[in-house]
Order: sequence, then structure tokens, then C-alpha cells
Amino acid sequence: MLVGHRQGYIFLFPVIPNGNSVRAPQRKRPQSKGSMSNLHFDFEWQDPAGARGEELRATWASLSILIDGSPVTELQDKQTKAVRHRVFLPLFPLAEWLADNWWFLRSEIERPDAAASCEFDRRHNIRWAREGYVLPSLRFVRLGSNVEARWQPLDIADARIRFLASGDAILPDIAFFQTLHEFVSAVVTRLDDMGVPGTTLHEQWRAIQEADPDEREFCDAAARLGKDPYAADSQLEAAILDVSRMIRPELLDDFLSLTAVEHLRTQASALATASESIASDADNIDALAAVRSRAPSWVLGTASWETGYRFASALRARLNGSGWKSHSLDELAGYLSIDQLGHCLLPETGECGFLDALTGSNQRRNPKFLIEKRREDSRQFAFCRALFEHLTLPRDSFAAVSRLRTDRQQMNRAFAAEFLAPHEMLKSDLSGAVIGEDEIDDLAVAYGVSAFVVRHQIENHRLARVSS
Repeated sequence: MLVGHRQGYIFLFPVIPNGNSVRAPQRKRPQSKGSMSNLHFDFEWQDPAGARGEELRATWASLSILIDGSPVTELQDKQTKAVRHRVFLPLFPLAEWLADNWWFLRSEIERPDAAASCEFDRRHNIRWAREGYVLPSLRFVRLGSNVEARWQPLDIADARIRFLASGDAILPDIAFFQTLHEFVSAVVTRLDDMGVPGTTLHEQWRAIQEADPDEREFCDAAARLGKDPYAADSQLEAAILDVSRMIRPELLDDFLSLTAVEHLRTQASALATASESIASDADNIDALAAVRSRAPSWVLGTASWETGYRFASALRARLNGSGWKSHSLDELAGYLSIDQLGHCLLPETGECGFLDALTGSNQRRNPKFLIEKRREDSRQFAFCRALFEHLTLPRDSFAAVSRLRTDRQQMNRAFAAEFLAPHEMLKSDLSGAVIGEDEIDDLAVAYGVSAFVVRHQIENHRLARVSS
């Protein structure tokens, strides 16, 4: 049995018999401020005219895809110069693409080395579902507990059209997958109503809906590795099952999203060893007791970075004032009133280099940190990211800090940046409204962080313009 914490969901909702509008209901998450975006497929069945193929004729429609009411499908006809918000095409290819990539949309997180991967884009961007028709460049990628939608202009030369819209939005995962589920179900029902049963879409959709919990766990795990669960061979199946027994449940999802198939067993062994070193430790000194006692309550912000930023500002204000700058972990320990920093740091091994840091609690529920960074500024930054995880998760939880672009990793990055290089302090240290690269380098040294972190803070908070 594959055991692991799944961030994805599967939904079995009633099929829409003859609906022409699929909208995700608005749902508020506990602790969340503000509202998230919503996805809307608005379609009407049309006369297929001379379309060929039973599946295509049966599902011919006009379609508008909207996010927060704005049409992603806004396009210009280059021949007539007219602008419209709807496309005309059979919905069968899009529904089939959604079914074929269902597990990837549910579970696959963009890997740090796959940002420009065409294969990743094929699994997450609906433009690959057009099959000779026209669809916009609209990409969906899971961020952990939410889904990022990103769309951009796209020229389709053979059709003489250009999609005009661009933007991005964060979609709540439950509502997002409900919308996709209802859309595919509506297309399947339309095929049945039009006397076209037994298509490849029927077969794939049935397999997805009838998957039992263990099958869903496996499919999610394979998808996180970037592998089609229905094409997995016996060796990959065995490796995934073995790894799921080795890795702590709360670390499994991130691990599978970071590792590669060829390193699956060796890296799983390294992570399991590191986790066990923390869990079996018997040190009775709680080096972070003072920090934890002053930690403020935290609330999810509208954006992940906002959550980390606000928590950093509140915590920093409670710890020895707000004017300090730290250049090393030892110096940081003084500002955080950590008397015995060594008691919470494990020796660096280098074997978990696919992580930036790992944190968890030992036998006596005291926090321990493994920092897999060597440069002093990188170690300090990784420790602060892990500190955010320790202070905002249940005391006994384990958490990995990594290069993944998930909502949790975005939170802990924003926390570390604001905690070590507060934007208000940076603002007062800037020489003017326009600064150069040399000044960024000097500020990085002054704050004990990388130049990238300083630039990120300056640009995100619009403190100045960086001149090259």
C-alpha cells in the first residue's frame, strides 16, 4: 500500500446533462485573507457543419475560457481585424487532453530544472490540445495547495489569429479540479447523447473515476516524478512503493517532486537516514524555546509571499528590536537569543544536496536542523527558511526546504528575505532612486544575504530602479 500525504484530490460529482457553462463555486479557505481567482468554461453546442469524425461532430461548440471574468480566449482575426472572445472547435480534443494529463495537473510540480521543458509544457498547457484547431497558451501548474494559471499572447499563423490576453492567477485547487471534472463529464455526456459511446475519452475518464485510493496514491506519486502512471513498468512501480515506505509521509510529496527516477532509491535512502538522525536524537536542550515563545500567530495572506513577509516583520519586531543585521548563523543566534545554536544543528552530510535544509523534532520534541549549504550567507538564509517551517507547522512535523516553487517554499523564501533584509531598512540604506549592481553587492555583504535576495527585495517592494 502506498502511504503518503496527498495534496491532490479526486472528485466524483454529478454529470451535467446538457449544461453549457461550467463554473467553479467560490470557496474560502480557513485562515485565508482575500479571495482567490475562479476558472470558468463557457460553451455552447453548435452545428458542426462539415466537420469530420464522429467525436468532433458530436462535440462542436463555441468556447470562452474566463478567469475572474476576463476572457483568456480573447483573439484577433488577422484577416478581418475583428476581436472576439470565443473560439469555435470540437471540445473532444480538449477534454481528452485533460483526461490524459489529469494526474500531472493534480500532482506534478514544476521542477527547478524543468522551467523551459517542452515536455512539461505539453502536460500543463492547453495549447497542446488544439489538434489543428485554436486554443490559447494557458498553463496550469500546481503550487502545493493551490494551482497557478498563466496565459500569454499566442500567434497561430496557419489560422491567421492571435490570442491577445496575458496574465496569471492563483486558483484554489478544489474549485479548479471541480471545474475540470465537470467540463470533461459534460463532454462525455454529450458524446453519449449524440450516440458516440466507447471513445478513448470514455475509457480514460472511467479509469480515473474508478481508481481506488491506493491507485490514486500511486498515480499521484508517478506524476510527481514526471512519469505517466499508466505507462509505468514493474521496476518503477516497485521503486515508488519502496520509497513510500522509507520516507516520512509529510516529506514524500516534496521528495518525489525533487528527485529524478535514476536517483530515486539513493536519494530516498539519504533523506530517510537524515530524518532518522533527527527523530532518534535524544538531546534534551531546546535551543529555540525563546524564539518560539515570542513567535506571533500567523495568518495566510492573499499571496504566499505576503504570508512569509508579514510573519517575518512581526517576529523581527519581537526579537531584540528591529535594527540588527546578521552576517552568519552564529551572529544570528545572538539576535535570536539562541544560547546554544550547536544543539539544534546537525553536521552537514552533503548526501541531501537536493535539499537546502531539513527540519524536524527529536525524541524530546526539540527542533533539529540539517543545513545542506556551504556559503555562510546561503546557510543563514536556508536556516531562516527552515525556521519559518518550524514555527508555523505542528511541533512534531518534519519539513524540507528546497528549490521547488510551491506555496510553502514561496512563504519561507519571503520570510527569510524580509527577516534578514527588511525592505524598510534597505530603503533607508539606498543611495537614491536609481542604484547600480555594485551597490546591490555592497548591500548583500552588509545584510549577510546574496545579491539575488537584495535585488528581489528592492524590485518586489519597488524601492528603487536597478541600472545595469
